[in-house]
Amino acid sequence: MSKRLGLLLLCLLLALPARADDYAAPTLANLAHTLVRFGAFDLTDDNLLDQYAMITDCDIYQRFYGNDFQWQRVRKLIRQDIKLNIGSYPIDYGYDAEMQLDRYDFRQHVFHFTPKTVVGSVNAITIYQTEDAPTCGTAKIADLPHIYRAVFDVPVTLEGLPLAPADAQALLKQMDKDKNRDRIVYAQFNLRIVYIEPIHRVATGGGAPVKYLQAGQTVDTHGIQFAARLDSVDFYEDPARTRLIYTYKP
Repeated sequence: MSKRLGLLLLCLLLALPARADDYAAPTLANLAHTLVRFGAFDLTDDNLLDQYAMITDCDIYQRFYGNDFQWQRVRKLIRQDIKLNIGSYPIDYGYDAEMQLDRYDFRQHVFHFTPKTVVGSVNAITIYQTEDAPTCGTAKIADLPHIYRAVFDVPVTLEGLPLAPADAQALLKQMDKDKNRDRIVYAQFNLRIVYIEPIHRVATGGGAPVKYLQAGQTVDTHGIQFAARLDSVDFYEDPARTRLIYTYKP
């Protein structure tokens, strides 16, 4: 294969839309990798690198952190590993949500979502959140975010699930079979992160702890937000998300 042909094939592959199984789960470890891929925090900051290691390799942290010299070698290895693998860190995420169907509209051929699950001009969703800062053993991960919000360039509106009458009837029969009396369908919001504003270290002075800010907000209190593009929303019959009903494309 010629070099020029190989380059063309690479460009074509990069242009293809991601498949549903290409979207990563929004776990804390995956999101920490994404922060690194976007250069969202300074890898020369030993404190943040240590907390990154607590998230991605807690067992290694617990084993070696107590020895200053061993841990300094581990830091070097972590930075080397990042250089080797940063291109594989996820930027595409699948966020799972449950939606509830109202009664079928025979004029519009659509199942409207119930008022509590309808998506009306939503411009941000929280794809990961814990109430308290996570830990590795007894060590608290206080300076990297534990709340992640995706902010869309275009607000998202999802009022219902359009289905032909025959498909709607088949779906209701399957829900009866599954004892899904609440008419729940299982959505996966497929999104791509396009930008993350960096986390900035702010020296407070006077012996006070160092703070980390993003867009003027304290990271450990308010979490972090990133610009994202919604690729699609897949709707499934089952919670395992194996029986696809419909795909919404913005």
